[in-house]
Amino acid sequence: MSVRGSYIAALVGLALAPAAARAADMPAVQPIDVAIANAAHDWSGIYAGVNVGGALGEFQSFTPGPSTGDFDGNGALGGFQIGYNKQFGSVVIGVEGDFQGANIDGDGSTGGVPTSASLDWFSTARGRVGYAFDRTLIYGTAGGVAAGLETTAGGVSDNQTAWGWTAGAGVEHSVTENISLKAEYLYLDTKEETFDTAPTTNNEWDGHVMRFGANLKF
Repeated sequence: MSVRGSYIAALVGLALAPAAARAADMPAVQPIDVAIANAAHDWSGIYAGVNVGGALGEFQSFTPGPSTGDFDGNGALGGFQIGYNKQFGSVVIGVEGDFQGANIDGDGSTGGVPTSASLDWFSTARGRVGYAFDRTLIYGTAGGVAAGLETTAGGVSDNQTAWGWTAGAGVEHSVTENISLKAEYLYLDTKEETFDTAPTTNNEWDGHVMRFGANLKF
């Protein structure tokens, strides 16, 4: 290489040195799919899903007198839920409704009269408030409940819809952007209802519900 060529090469090297130094200090550019995978999960949106579980509780019955007869009422349940979440930072606020078919029953004696009872279905409407740790949501929930109760005493059966309240807590984890799995505990307390049995019986159910489910966010 001539002296002139060496001189030009040196000038080019000096001109490019700052740009090369700046390029070395720049962070590596992540592929688009990696950047999306590392983004925080968004819980906002409408969702729906299914669940299964079980219940442990007690029927509390009495006849005019009063003669009482509390007895266990346990069983399985399953159903579906639909709801909506809105996320504000790490706080998630939402509403949820569900319908459950149930096989919760028990039998005993009320004032010496053989008595049996069952909770055949229930539905809740609840608010939810939670805290999101990216894809994991821990929340509390409370609201109202309607339940279908049946009582049989003296060989006569009657059905009534009982109203009440419910409260609980749960944890939900998003396994993909749209599918999540959850475990939830609820305490249910239904209001006492009067059943046209022989003799007339007042009855209610309160107890603990544990259920597991899956949701699809739209």
